[in-house]
Amino acid sequence: MTRKQSWGKEILVKLVILTVTLLSGLLPAPGCSKRPGITPVADTHPEFPAARFLRAEGSGSTTIDARRQALAELSSVFESRVVSQTTSLAKSSLGPDNAELFEKKIESRINIISSVRLEGARIGKTWLDEATGDFHALAVLDRVDAGKTWNNDLESLDNRLRAEVTALETAEGRLPRMASLNRIMSLCLDRNIIESRLMVVDYPALSEQDLDLAKLTSELAVIQSKFRFYVDVKGEYGQTAGKILSQTLTRNGIFITPIKDKADAWITGQVEITPLNLDNTKISFVRATGDVQVIETGTHALFAEINETIRKGHLDRDEAIHKAVTAVSRQMSDRLAAALGLSEK
Repeated sequence: MTRKQSWGKEILVKLVILTVTLLSGLLPAPGCSKRPGITPVADTHPEFPAARFLRAEGSGSTTIDARRQALAELSSVFESRVVSQTTSLAKSSLGPDNAELFEKKIESRINIISSVRLEGARIGKTWLDEATGDFHALAVLDRVDAGKTWNNDLESLDNRLRAEVTALETAEGRLPRMASLNRIMSLCLDRNIIESRLMVVDYPALSEQDLDLAKLTSELAVIQSKFRFYVDVKGEYGQTAGKILSQTLTRNGIFITPIKDKADAWITGQVEITPLNLDNTKISFVRATGDVQVIETGTHALFAEINETIRKGHLDRDEAIHKAVTAVSRQMSDRLAAALGLSEK
């Protein structure tokens, strides 16, 4: 080999080595991230992978405290996300004109039905941090199990909605239609809650609802804005009952009129107190009985009849009466709300 050929071969070898060195610096080593300088975060709970489980940690000075804190944290995070999702779904389905009108009702109903206990949540594991002496717990919710359960709930709810829509088609009179529309709205909000739960756990909803809620709530808004109730509960204790019944109506955006002739519906009745002799010389017992009727003035049709009774006792007879009247009035108030489709529980 000549001197010139040897020199050329040496240059070629050096170029190959240089190229390989540069490429090895650019290409990732086996098992490493493709983005240099970034170290992947290790999953400290591989037995409960995030793809399958919704997770939250809690800590405390005892195992019980840590478990309680973990479950509370999981419920809190889950509930806040559900409330946010549901509010968005509800307002979009109501339409821009109706969302503001029913905003308080939406928020109140969502807060009630979204704050139920998070069923299916459990403690996955607990451990002790020896460095700090604190106990830790991991609360988990199986996305698949929860998704199956909530899809079953969704199917049941859709059956109730279909029945209520059918009832609306045959409802005559403004009061029955207002009650039916209120029930449909409440059921739709319940449905939005379940849909939102499924969205939070990334599980598909297996049924769809094509109900035009914006159209229905527009009709409800027209009826409710012009509808007036007259409340008159007679007797010595009627004022307390009438006040509680009226508060339930106004809390739900339904108007009260003090003029009977201008009312579209009357709520009339009475509350009576009966002393009870229970052979207890220290405590006075009484029974409160409430009986009210809801009548639509246009047709004079009886829309609802509510009868409730309750017993209360106290060292002071007047206090026993007060407690009994208040309790029976609240029971009647709950029944009235349910009859009008305004379920608050």
